[in-house]
Amino acid sequence: MDLKRKIVELIEPVIEENGFDLVELKLSHYKQSNTIRLFVDSDNGVKLEDCAKLSKAIDVILEDNNMFRSGYTIEVSSPGLDRPLQTRKEFKRRIGKQVKILFNQADQSPIEGEITGVDDLCVELLTKEGTQKIDLAGIKMGKIIL
Repeated sequence: MDLKRKIVELIEPVIEENGFDLVELKLSHYKQSNTIRLFVDSDNGVKLEDCAKLSKAIDVILEDNNMFRSGYTIEVSSPGLDRPLQTRKEFKRRIGKQVKILFNQADQSPIEGEITGVDDLCVELLTKEGTQKIDLAGIKMGKIIL
Protein backbone atom coordinates (compact mmCIF):
# COMPACT_ATOMS: atom_id res chain seq x y z
CA MET A 1 0.00 0.00 0.00
CA ASP A 2 1.39 3.40 -0.87
CA LEU A 3 2.03 6.04 1.78
CA LYS A 4 -0.66 8.45 0.61
CA ARG A 5 -3.39 5.80 0.72
CA LYS A 6 -2.26 4.64 4.17
CA ILE A 7 -2.38 8.21 5.51
CA VAL A 8 -5.90 8.67 4.10
CA GLU A 9 -7.08 5.45 5.74
CA LEU A 10 -5.68 6.58 9.10
CA ILE A 11 -6.92 10.17 9.12
CA GLU A 12 -10.21 10.12 7.21
CA PRO A 13 -12.24 8.69 10.13
CA VAL A 14 -11.08 11.53 12.42
CA ILE A 15 -11.85 14.12 9.77
CA GLU A 16 -15.35 12.70 9.30
CA GLU A 17 -15.94 12.43 13.08
CA ASN A 18 -15.34 16.18 13.24
CA GLY A 19 -17.98 16.84 10.55
CA PHE A 20 -15.70 17.34 7.55
CA ASP A 21 -14.97 15.59 4.28
CA LEU A 22 -11.47 15.05 2.98
CA VAL A 23 -11.48 16.67 -0.45
CA GLU A 24 -7.83 16.14 -1.31
CA LEU A 25 -4.52 15.11 0.23
CA LYS A 26 -1.24 16.24 -1.27
CA LEU A 27 2.00 14.75 -0.06
CA SER A 28 5.38 16.24 -0.91
CA HIS A 29 8.93 15.54 0.19
CA TYR A 30 11.85 17.96 0.25
CA LYS A 31 15.24 17.02 1.68
CA GLN A 32 14.51 15.40 5.05
CA SER A 33 10.99 16.76 5.56
CA ASN A 34 7.52 15.85 4.34
CA THR A 35 4.58 18.17 3.87
CA ILE A 36 1.03 16.90 4.13
CA ARG A 37 -1.53 19.31 2.65
CA LEU A 38 -5.12 18.48 3.46
CA PHE A 39 -8.11 20.16 1.90
CA VAL A 40 -11.31 19.64 3.87
CA ASP A 41 -14.84 20.91 3.46
CA SER A 42 -18.21 20.75 5.19
CA ASP A 43 -21.74 21.99 4.67
CA ASN A 44 -20.95 24.81 7.12
CA GLY A 45 -17.64 25.78 5.57
CA VAL A 46 -14.21 25.63 7.20
CA LYS A 47 -12.96 28.05 9.86
CA LEU A 48 -9.40 28.66 10.97
CA GLU A 49 -10.15 27.04 14.35
CA ASP A 50 -11.38 23.92 12.52
CA CYS A 51 -8.10 23.66 10.63
CA ALA A 52 -6.07 23.97 13.84
CA LYS A 53 -8.19 21.35 15.63
CA LEU A 54 -7.92 18.89 12.74
CA SER A 55 -4.19 19.49 12.41
CA LYS A 56 -3.63 18.58 16.06
CA ALA A 57 -5.82 15.48 15.85
CA ILE A 58 -4.08 14.28 12.69
CA ASP A 59 -0.64 14.94 14.17
CA VAL A 60 -1.47 12.59 17.07
CA ILE A 61 -2.52 9.83 14.65
CA LEU A 62 0.60 10.18 12.50
CA GLU A 63 2.86 10.18 15.57
CA ASP A 64 1.11 7.15 17.09
CA ASN A 65 1.57 5.22 13.85
CA ASN A 66 5.20 6.29 13.26
CA MET A 67 4.37 7.35 9.72
CA PHE A 68 7.54 9.40 9.14
CA ARG A 69 11.13 8.82 10.21
CA SER A 70 12.08 12.42 9.53
CA GLY A 71 10.15 15.62 10.19
CA TYR A 72 6.84 16.57 8.65
CA THR A 73 4.47 19.49 8.46
CA ILE A 74 0.68 19.35 8.29
CA GLU A 75 -1.28 22.06 6.50
CA VAL A 76 -5.07 21.94 6.71
CA SER A 77 -7.26 24.33 4.72
CA SER A 78 -10.48 24.64 2.77
CA PRO A 79 -10.37 23.81 -0.94
CA GLY A 80 -11.03 27.43 -1.93
CA LEU A 81 -13.48 28.90 -4.42
CA ASP A 82 -11.30 28.27 -7.45
CA ARG A 83 -11.09 24.51 -6.92
CA PRO A 84 -12.99 22.54 -9.57
CA LEU A 85 -16.27 20.95 -8.50
CA GLN A 86 -16.40 17.27 -9.37
CA THR A 87 -18.50 15.34 -6.86
CA ARG A 88 -22.17 15.44 -5.99
CA LYS A 89 -21.31 16.80 -2.53
CA GLU A 90 -19.19 19.59 -3.98
CA PHE A 91 -22.00 20.69 -6.31
CA LYS A 92 -24.58 20.40 -3.53
CA ARG A 93 -22.55 22.68 -1.26
CA ARG A 94 -22.55 25.31 -4.01
CA ILE A 95 -26.31 25.53 -4.60
CA GLY A 96 -27.11 29.15 -5.42
CA LYS A 97 -23.71 29.80 -7.03
CA GLN A 98 -23.05 30.62 -10.67
CA VAL A 99 -20.93 27.95 -12.36
CA LYS A 100 -19.47 27.00 -15.69
CA ILE A 101 -19.73 23.29 -16.38
CA LEU A 102 -17.29 21.49 -18.65
CA PHE A 103 -18.18 18.08 -20.05
CA ASN A 104 -16.28 14.82 -20.49
CA GLN A 105 -17.06 14.87 -24.21
CA ALA A 106 -14.82 17.42 -25.93
CA ASP A 107 -17.48 18.17 -28.58
CA GLN A 108 -20.03 19.25 -25.95
CA SER A 109 -19.96 23.00 -25.29
CA PRO A 110 -19.58 24.31 -21.73
CA ILE A 111 -22.71 25.63 -20.06
CA GLU A 112 -23.15 28.40 -17.48
CA GLY A 113 -25.86 28.91 -14.92
CA GLU A 114 -26.91 28.93 -11.28
CA ILE A 115 -26.97 25.62 -9.42
CA THR A 116 -30.55 25.25 -8.21
CA GLY A 117 -30.51 21.61 -7.13
CA VAL A 118 -28.50 18.41 -6.94
CA ASP A 119 -29.62 14.81 -6.58
CA ASP A 120 -27.80 11.48 -6.86
CA LEU A 121 -27.72 11.60 -10.66
CA CYS A 122 -28.07 15.22 -11.82
CA VAL A 123 -27.13 18.83 -11.27
CA GLU A 124 -29.95 21.26 -11.97
CA LEU A 125 -28.91 24.59 -13.51
CA LEU A 126 -30.91 27.72 -14.17
CA THR A 127 -29.48 29.03 -17.46
CA LYS A 128 -30.53 31.79 -19.85
CA GLU A 129 -32.48 29.13 -21.74
CA GLY A 130 -34.28 27.90 -18.60
CA THR A 131 -33.79 25.04 -16.16
CA GLN A 132 -31.61 22.17 -17.33
CA LYS A 133 -30.76 18.87 -15.66
CA ILE A 134 -27.23 17.70 -16.33
CA ASP A 135 -26.12 14.12 -15.73
CA LEU A 136 -23.31 14.08 -13.14
CA ALA A 137 -21.60 11.22 -14.98
CA GLY A 138 -21.10 13.46 -18.02
CA ILE A 139 -19.57 16.36 -16.11
CA LYS A 140 -15.81 16.76 -16.25
CA MET A 141 -15.85 19.63 -13.74
CA GLY A 142 -17.62 22.75 -12.62
CA LYS A 143 -15.92 26.07 -11.99
CA ILE A 144 -17.48 28.76 -9.83
CA ILE A 145 -17.86 32.04 -11.72
CA LEU A 146 -16.42 34.79 -9.54
